[in-house]
Amino acid sequence: MQKKHLFLLLLISGTGFWGISFTFVKVGIGSGSPYIFLFYKFLIAFVVLSTVFFNHLKKISKKTVKIGFLIGIPLLVGNFLQSIGLKYTTVSNSAFITGMDVLLIPILKFAVYKKKVANKIWLACVLALIGLYIIVVKDGLSLNYGDLWIVACAFAFAFYVLQVGKYSKEADPIPSVIILMLFCAIGSGMFGIFDSQSVWIPKNFDFWNGVLFAGLFATAFMYTVQNIGQRYLSEEKVAMTYLFEPIFATIAGVIILGETFNKEIFIGGSLIFCAMLIVELNLNFKRKKL
Repeated sequence: MQKKHLFLLLLISGTGFWGISFTFVKVGIGSGSPYIFLFYKFLIAFVVLSTVFFNHLKKISKKTVKIGFLIGIPLLVGNFLQSIGLKYTTVSNSAFITGMDVLLIPILKFAVYKKKVANKIWLACVLALIGLYIIVVKDGLSLNYGDLWIVACAFAFAFYVLQVGKYSKEADPIPSVIILMLFCAIGSGMFGIFDSQSVWIPKNFDFWNGVLFAGLFATAFMYTVQNIGQRYLSEEKVAMTYLFEPIFATIAGVIILGETFNKEIFIGGSLIFCAMLIVELNLNFKRKKL
């Protein structure tokens, strides 16, 4: 099996962990501080990766620290926004709206690198915005408070993928990922210090359950696979694997939390899913000769 196919399968399995982690994060955070949850999540990921890839620690240099910092900023911001949003919206909403980064990635590539955007991208954007409207707009033209945080989160994650793609081939990604986890842990801890809701040793069993699952599978595993995988896969191909995340998340939300899969989520989610497919599929068909 070629490396690009292997990492494609690993990324798809990772999106399953991401999708399921929406439910664990929502239950784990509860009424407490999202920053404390993120602090322990990234700290666990840092410790695990430092142990598993102990021999890579000697490769840490000023360059890898710089790369870890540059890819860490949008990742940390995205996690902050997503964790806050999950306190005020449903798992299904959060998953589908976060999936908007699949559309944002090629659009931001145009804004940053001045590359032409195909007509199908604009069509996909229209469909996605209609789907987003159906899912998150309630009581007239007002958006759910939590949904607004998740929309901002989608932008941050899109920038993260672009940053990883930019630096993935410049050095061994493992040391940078280890620094990335440490940076996000420190950043989360600093914000937790100023959060009045912070409880540094929560006694909630669900909190530690969520931290362990998110730290090990949705963070240590997924971000390592993604950073290595983007050496062999384009940003668009990585974005395609994200299509599986909302599916896993919605299934988890319905089964574990008993959330209602209503018609608005179904219709809006279907439109966003179709928009994602339009972006990723090759729609150039040759006309048959008569």
